[in-house]
Amino acid sequence: MKEEKGDQNGKARSGYEGVGRFYDLFADNSDIPFFLKYAKKIGSPILDIAAGTGRITFALAIDGHEVVALESSQSMLEVAKQKLKHASPVIANKVTLVEGDMTNFNLERKFELVLIPNSFVHAITTEEQLSTLQCIRNHLTDSGVFILDFYPGEMQYEHAEFKENPVSLDDGTTVERHGEIRSNMQNQIMTVKLQYIVRDSEQNIIEEVEVVSSAALLYNKDVDHLISFSGFVVVDELGGFDGQSYSLESGRRILILKKSKEK
Repeated sequence: MKEEKGDQNGKARSGYEGVGRFYDLFADNSDIPFFLKYAKKIGSPILDIAAGTGRITFALAIDGHEVVALESSQSMLEVAKQKLKHASPVIANKVTLVEGDMTNFNLERKFELVLIPNSFVHAITTEEQLSTLQCIRNHLTDSGVFILDFYPGEMQYEHAEFKENPVSLDDGTTVERHGEIRSNMQNQIMTVKLQYIVRDSEQNIIEEVEVVSSAALLYNKDVDHLISFSGFVVVDELGGFDGQSYSLESGRRILILKKSKEK
């Protein structure tokens, strides 16, 4: 089992502290087969940026890949550490947890594959976005692949609310999640408020946790400029994890990137 702290300690981004224990209950894992497919094609080592609870990291490790998971949130890291603690020695030896901020890290090694699954939005400013991309480029081998996954800002709601079905736990309690999203299109910022409600076996509320986080609204034109300026070229562009081609109507944009030779 390996556990490390990065050279640059991460800022604990709002929205995750105190709710890492709930994250996996509501996670959408439909992206995992996609990343497993690319990992088989590209190989190890793999860098999973903003890895959270290790949702993708451990799936990759179980599939035989060496993975470094970079995460800044203590709440998320605590869950990942528990997974590492209870993993078999074979799996644990393939996973390295690193506490660090994706906008400023130095692991002093390079990777064949770098993933940032729907987390680039947490680099709020243009400066943070460019710094994140430069760090990724510095850690990518010359033949390596970088997968950038995000929801185009053009397709986001100005305001939306949602309520998810309760999830039952082994001790008889249930957890439900409510959410509210507000997008400021002019300032290109999305604010997400999440409320977690824990009920006992008789449906009495025993805990409520509310968190608020901000994310950048990433418009396609801006992302294109960012990746070009940072020294990447697009080798493939998808509109979903099922492999469909990207179109302006796609709700998701997945860019398969490599280093450009000019930079």
